[in-house]
Amino acid sequence: MKICPFSFRRTSRSNSLYSSMFHFSEAENTQDRIPEVHQTILERLGDSLPFVPQIAGHLLEEKKEQLRSRMTVRCAELFKPADDRIFDLAGILEFLHVSSLLHRQVRKPGEARRQLKPIQGIWGNEASVLLGDYLLSISFEILTGAGNLEILETISTTTQNIALGQMQEVSHPFADSSPETWEKITQLKHASLFRAGAVCASIWGEASPQITEKLGKFGFRLGMASLLQKDLETICDHDLMIQAIEKEKVLYPMCLWLEKGLEPGDSKRVREILSNFHPTPEFLERDWKELLSWCWIPVQQKIEAHLELARFHLDQLDDLECSNLRKLTEFETQPVPETVS
Repeated sequence: MKICPFSFRRTSRSNSLYSSMFHFSEAENTQDRIPEVHQTILERLGDSLPFVPQIAGHLLEEKKEQLRSRMTVRCAELFKPADDRIFDLAGILEFLHVSSLLHRQVRKPGEARRQLKPIQGIWGNEASVLLGDYLLSISFEILTGAGNLEILETISTTTQNIALGQMQEVSHPFADSSPETWEKITQLKHASLFRAGAVCASIWGEASPQITEKLGKFGFRLGMASLLQKDLETICDHDLMIQAIEKEKVLYPMCLWLEKGLEPGDSKRVREILSNFHPTPEFLERDWKELLSWCWIPVQQKIEAHLELARFHLDQLDDLECSNLRKLTEFETQPVPETVS
């Protein structure tokens, strides 16, 4: 089934908000089309809600968070130039991601991101649920208007996976999370979004099922590597790590260290510290340095293993020029912390 054009609207308000919030170089404009994705997000949000700027600010916040959108656009351009339909698809993935964050606030009300705090502070948890639902409804409104059943099914399955991942989080105590738990949650909540972007772009490009499957596997591995990289960056930053512990955020390096890098007695002691969700001075002075020293190499190796598999799946696409996608697997190496070097 061929994809039908999405309905698309332009508003002067969105243009004004966009231009005042974000600035991109000409190279970024031409290569990744991220400004078009952001423009689509702003237009789809509309201006009927008083906290649209806060939502938009989070959706468009950091360049590092744009990897999903970059990958989706580049996958699409393997087949033909990206258009409004692809920008809509990339925007939908960001809506799904932020919807999951809003729903998570209900369980962990102290975890509101900087841009989302005004929403929670003024309207409370109920607003978080309603806003998350609102973003989901926008996503499926766009999808039903597109008229492509395969893409609709892909996004529906991904939405279910995200919900399953969130339920996995709820069912596992933070301090007792294992590397296997992290893997399951990340596959469902994070990597599935990357896979969906690659698969939907391939369907849009009318690629064969074989190519679609390989691009989906590429997206999945890129998603796994990206969250590992983010977790490692968090562990390496003293303040970010404290914030993560206080928010009960499950980090792969810490899960791995607690299970395999410590003696049983020390592991129990550290888990008890973490179960209070606030690290003690002893933990910060001694245990944090041991954590960095132990986890640095194995986590870097795991990141590279996922990226190598991502490149392997691209290598199977003999008839396509995948150099732009390969560039996405060239992660910046995290500087070695002073405690390790």
